[in-house]
Amino acid sequence: MNEQTTDIASLQIGDSLPSIQTGPISRHTIALYAAGSRDLNPIHTDIDFAQGKARLPDVIVHGMFVMGYLARLGTANAPAGAVRRIKNQFRAMTNVKDNLICGGKVVGSKLHNGSRILTCALEAAREDGSVVAAGEIDIDVGSE
Repeated sequence: MNEQTTDIASLQIGDSLPSIQTGPISRHTIALYAAGSRDLNPIHTDIDFAQGKARLPDVIVHGMFVMGYLARLGTANAPAGAVRRIKNQFRAMTNVKDNLICGGKVVGSKLHNGSRILTCALEAAREDGSVVAAGEIDIDVGSE
């Protein structure tokens, strides 16, 4: 994972957040996430089930695993408690060995109760550019 922080308060509309990459997602990582999240649905953990019953080539990554990476775009660059809202839409299944590039761009800025709130569009995409999840996050960057 390459993760760097930026001074989020200095960002303006059109600026990008530093990207985060998942690295190739392994079956082991999926199993660890399944245990930690208590989401033991066999579509994520049992290759025989995934291939036989679900007719998939392999197990698939949990959607919330991907959303967690998108949320990190905000939390890695903002003070604790600064995220005000996050929404997400899953667009495609994430597969074993996918390396997701998660990025964000500032699309809005408003004042609310004396604080500047940035709205950032978020996207998680495979290396080929196909988007697996997209959404938005609102981050309180403090007073003007």
